Amino acid sequence: MAVALLLFRLPGGERQSPRAKWSTTVQLDDGRRGEPNNMTSGLARLGRKMLAGTAVLACLVLLLPSVSAQATQGAKVSKEVEEKVRAAGADDLLSVIVQTGSDPSQGHLARLRGRGGVVKIQHTSIHGYTARVPASQIEALAEDPEVEQVSYDSPVKAHMDVAYKAIRADAVYVASGGLLDGRGVGVALVDTGVQLHPDLVRPKGTPQVVEVEIVGHETGLADYYGHGTHVAGIINGNGYSSSDKLSYRTFKGIAPGALVISIRALSPDGTGYTSDIIAGIDWAVRNRSTYRIRVLNLSLGHPIYESYATDPLCRAVRAAYDAGIVVVVAAGNDGGVGSGFGTIDSPANEPSAVTVGAMDDSRTVTTTDDVLAWYSSRGPSLVDYVVKPDLVAPGTAIVSLRATGSYIDTTYHQFTLKLGDYKTDPKLALNDGVYYTLSGTSMAAPMVSGTAALMIQMDPTLNPATVKARLMKGAVKDDRLPFETGAGFLDVYGALAAGGFAKSALSPLAMLASDGNVYFQDTAVLWGDATWSLGSIWGRGKGNADGIIMSDVSASILQTYGAIWNNRGGPKSLLDNNQVTASGAIWTGTRSILPSTTGMVDNLGAVWGPRKN
Repeated sequence: MAVALLLFRLPGGERQSPRAKWSTTVQLDDGRRGEPNNMTSGLARLGRKMLAGTAVLACLVLLLPSVSAQATQGAKVSKEVEEKVRAAGADDLLSVIVQTGSDPSQGHLARLRGRGGVVKIQHTSIHGYTARVPASQIEALAEDPEVEQVSYDSPVKAHMDVAYKAIRADAVYVASGGLLDGRGVGVALVDTGVQLHPDLVRPKGTPQVVEVEIVGHETGLADYYGHGTHVAGIINGNGYSSSDKLSYRTFKGIAPGALVISIRALSPDGTGYTSDIIAGIDWAVRNRSTYRIRVLNLSLGHPIYESYATDPLCRAVRAAYDAGIVVVVAAGNDGGVGSGFGTIDSPANEPSAVTVGAMDDSRTVTTTDDVLAWYSSRGPSLVDYVVKPDLVAPGTAIVSLRATGSYIDTTYHQFTLKLGDYKTDPKLALNDGVYYTLSGTSMAAPMVSGTAALMIQMDPTLNPATVKARLMKGAVKDDRLPFETGAGFLDVYGALAAGGFAKSALSPLAMLASDGNVYFQDTAVLWGDATWSLGSIWGRGKGNADGIIMSDVSASILQTYGAIWNNRGGPKSLLDNNQVTASGAIWTGTRSILPSTTGMVDNLGAVWGPRKN
């Protein structure tokens, strides 16, 4: 894998040595935004086509052991499972995800039953299954020749009028004459379900929201928690309830023409299990052709307990990516933990995913006053040092669909908008409206999912890698650290205008070198084209807010890491401050010590306001 650079200085000149062999690094080139004509011609093609047709956790890493080496070292039982076994009685049943080299044989399943194990579900996006197994039998199960990894079935939690304009979705709508709205593209969301809402109802004879139940089996649409409905509105709301002649504000989703497939895999309290999320991903992959699923939104996650190479949820995300689905994941809401660095959730640490952090747009259309939301999780990921998030989008005080009577609606009713907040109707001004305001990276991710749907509608031939690469290249560049805001602020128009094709768009890994600097893999080599240089993706002003400057790779580093760099070092790197390098826990290869993500709706994760000191 190729490498280029982003750097931090270790206090006191502490030295650490890398444990991986990396290949060539390529220089940071000046980047160019995509040619504006790309979008213009694309919209023109779309217009002709339309006229003709109508008349859901994270990793903290060490000095970059290679993924393949890391996945094969040590026991096949994750640290979390080991801890659960030590704390359990011999006959206590533990829910574990067992990954096998291929689909488990009948002989293996018979051996599992002989050990007292009971299969909950057999997965299709990854080889393996989830089962409840006596604690005393876990070690023997791991020694079975068909078993590759045993992971804990970790609990997961679910993490617009101004934002719509801030990301220039309005400019796209106008430029396309209203034709670019995501139609023909299926967007699946694995979440708490979706309540039937006036803004999600479509004219008779056109596709309506599809509901799939992994948990709960009620007839029709349902969302007892209220998270999934809000997320669906950001993607697909058509603004019906705020578009009449009395309305002075309209709350509209990014891709109101897309087909939403609601995969309910989280319980009425907003929590669930990794196995249920994987089952939801399995369903999306299996049914992608039937429902034209090209985008998958996961506004959920759990802390990183193991490498993305063995994490079953990350592996399921990679399977969806390999199947042609753009997977958009919320970064997590743990930015208030410690320094905030190293708090990315799983599966947001999966390199193939589009990981989205949250910005506070200060309720203004201009981006000049936007700041990183304090709760937004920051990179690098634990265990593997993946450079995340990939970009950021508005996530604070986002107005979207209200799930009437849901947990969020009743517990945090003060966030429900009154009719007077968006309509001129004195008689009914104090009555409850059909929207409420929530905050979190859960709200930022669907902004990107909706944008991906527009990109695919304009050019259905795009692969997931190219969608991700263009999203990042087209983002508004800023001067924050890459581990804070990624490639920049979501720009819908910029993403549609960006050109270039990517064979791969895996988020690069970072390495802390003995000189106290942090080095990045070079995206130009990693993604297969010089178009995707670090400079074009992250911008050359990255980190200026912290006094970071571009710096040449020193001769001593080239000498020390000759085998790693193949004696070729990128002539430019980003020199970072010590906020990240001083956090020893980030660079020791340790997993998360959090019992669960702290930034969740049930403890105000979706109702973040100004930080209280």
